[in-house]
Amino acid sequence: MTFDCRKINPTYEAWQELYVVKYHDGAYVNSGISNQKKIAISEAQGYGMLITVLAASKQEANQKKFDALLDYYNQHTISDINHLMAWKQVCTSGEMLTDAANNTNATDGDLDIAYALLKADKLWGSQGDHNYRGIANDLMRDLLNYNYNVHNQSLYLGDWAKNDKRYQYLVRTSDLIPMYFKVFFEKSHDKRWLSLYNQSINTLKILSDRSTVGLFPDFVWIKNGQIINAEPNTLESANDGVYGWNANRIPFRLAYDTDDSELRKINNKLLQFFEQRHRLTAVYDLSGKPLNDYTSMSFTAPIAVAANQQKNVFNTFAEKIVQQVKTTSLTGNYYADTLQTLAMLIFDNAQ
Repeated sequence: MTFDCRKINPTYEAWQELYVVKYHDGAYVNSGISNQKKIAISEAQGYGMLITVLAASKQEANQKKFDALLDYYNQHTISDINHLMAWKQVCTSGEMLTDAANNTNATDGDLDIAYALLKADKLWGSQGDHNYRGIANDLMRDLLNYNYNVHNQSLYLGDWAKNDKRYQYLVRTSDLIPMYFKVFFEKSHDKRWLSLYNQSINTLKILSDRSTVGLFPDFVWIKNGQIINAEPNTLESANDGVYGWNANRIPFRLAYDTDDSELRKINNKLLQFFEQRHRLTAVYDLSGKPLNDYTSMSFTAPIAVAANQQKNVFNTFAEKIVQQVKTTSLTGNYYADTLQTLAMLIFDNAQ
């Protein structure tokens, strides 16, 4: 069966039909390009688990669908003792396989998986077929065991960076999720999460103050008490030092499931900038200059989550951008469609 993405409303059911693939006893979120090899990455699995538990809380999904995604995660941890998810599998002869180079983790995916498990525990409890709380505890412990950088109280990009001198102090700004760190501390009582909470807020405030419009670079170096913006092509692309395809997630990271006044203030500065723009496009330099002329829900949807949280301040803008997210059809782009679907479920759960 084929899908005409232009006719699909951006709902959980449509997203699931487009991207969730059954595999053995589980399921994964396909982040690959249509008609090419299917690809599973931990980032997508984390988003999928968040989306599904949020949908389940509104009776749009069920526990079985969440458990299928969890089963796939369980099948693709790095090892029996390292519960972080291997960051990438590629469909090869019908099997989802992780090659040796990809048997490492990407921090953002595991953070979302752990948080989704805690939400599942709250929704369904952990007395059934899966001990959500126990699995989350294992993940939280291994995030600290393998991803915590004691030298700068931040998280490595992944466990691979711990012994890579080139990237030991490079931090993905969208991995700075104070609300997650606070919850993880409350659940585990491990004070390293509290250190991460404090350091992340401090870093976000410094970066926000540094930009006249409050924009963040995709990556920064944090070393010896200094925070330095990454240069182009430091790790991923020419956008590494600007508000690109990683930092675009920060507005929703600072608004989702929290009403922290410090985080609202940081988002408020961002929203003041975006409110003044006639049209939201994809990728900006840190002065606010647009670097592309096209739009993407990858950027619009996270801003809408932040605006919706502060709709008492950004009344007209919030109403306009939330409506845009709700009425824009899915495009067939995994990243944009997934952030759009996640935003819509966050709106629904906030009501």
